[in-house]
Amino acid sequence: MKKLSKKAKMIILTTIMIIIVTIGIIISANIIKVNIANEKYKSSNGGSNNEKLLPEYIKKGVTIAGVTGTLESLNTFDATATPEDIVWGETAYVKGEKITGTKILTVAQAKESQYVFSKDETLIDDYKNNVKVPAGFKIADDSATSVEDGVVIEDNNGNQFVWIPANTSTGATINLSNGGNKTLKYQRTDFGKQVFVNYSNCYETMPTDEEKSINENGGYYIGRYEAGDSESVDSNGKKVMRTSSSPQNHKAVVKKDQVPYLYITISNAKSLAEGFGTTQGYSTVKTKLISSYAWDTAVNFLQIKNSDYGTSSIEGNYYDTEFYYADFDQTEKSSYKSKNVGQLIPTGKTTSVSNIYDMGGNAYEWTSEMCSNSTSGSYIHRGGGFDQNKNACGYNNTPSGFRQAYTGAIADTVGFRISLFFDVN
Repeated sequence: MKKLSKKAKMIILTTIMIIIVTIGIIISANIIKVNIANEKYKSSNGGSNNEKLLPEYIKKGVTIAGVTGTLESLNTFDATATPEDIVWGETAYVKGEKITGTKILTVAQAKESQYVFSKDETLIDDYKNNVKVPAGFKIADDSATSVEDGVVIEDNNGNQFVWIPANTSTGATINLSNGGNKTLKYQRTDFGKQVFVNYSNCYETMPTDEEKSINENGGYYIGRYEAGDSESVDSNGKKVMRTSSSPQNHKAVVKKDQVPYLYITISNAKSLAEGFGTTQGYSTVKTKLISSYAWDTAVNFLQIKNSDYGTSSIEGNYYDTEFYYADFDQTEKSSYKSKNVGQLIPTGKTTSVSNIYDMGGNAYEWTSEMCSNSTSGSYIHRGGGFDQNKNACGYNNTPSGFRQAYTGAIADTVGFRISLFFDVN
């Protein structure tokens, strides 16, 4: 007999194995079919051995052991939804693929996504309060997600503002974390003792653009920080405090860790504030020097968290305070401000209230309010200063609610703050 080649042996062996496997499959299939018919297998819903096979677990049109299936496969190919139609973080199957939603409805979702809005949007905070976010802004990554704790928006250059709900009629109601609420009306307020002026001598007509904006949009924004001078640096590029010879037209910013914009006249402060939005390229909002209405409403807003902030805003930098803080471009609190020393510090280095800094003590801040007391000048600046004491009991003590009259000339203690309103013209 002729000896088979190695290749022939392999062909014969492979053929035999295929035959054996085929026979095994046929036998196994018949055994399974018989056992299903005799109810010896669990149905796919995890029932007992004697439970009958259910039609809803068999594909429609297929019959097994006398049970005809009713299960229909879901066809998602006619779906029209996009990620923008589905709420942020939620998932769905569209056109055979799983997609994750990008539609943002809440402040928390906006903060998590760091989405920059292409148009004005109204979001909901943790307690169902509305927050109107302008085009070109996002919710800052260190913002709170509730109005009472301070919802912070940020532009593409890092400037930040805090939302304050208000209107001029019955007031805006703010739902609070404790289950209560606070009504905030856009109005001027006399917080008590003034400096160099009586409240009755202070005046300002409510700006019509502010009134229209807050009534149509439910609130306004205030600078999270007092205005900073981004160009006040030495020959080595290191930040330095302004002096009486510092230029009046440096670029203003609303950021932490900046040189407070002191040695600025009221007219130049107003010009910088009003031009800020144009410089930053804002499309749906306008910026202004803060008015007495915006300032006082903000102080009343802060009193939700600190009930006497208008008369004793101790979180600021005052003459009689002492604390450690991080100096320019530092992360560790290695600098020390001594007690009974008047020392100006960078923006945003004190303790915030509702995410707003230094409306108590650091720099005094110009407002658009005026004074009829000609012996003291015709302009009002607000808040406490680094050269005064913190408590509201005496001539030299000047917390956030106090008013001071000044001639409008350059001062080494007075800066300004920018407010933001929706452009409704």
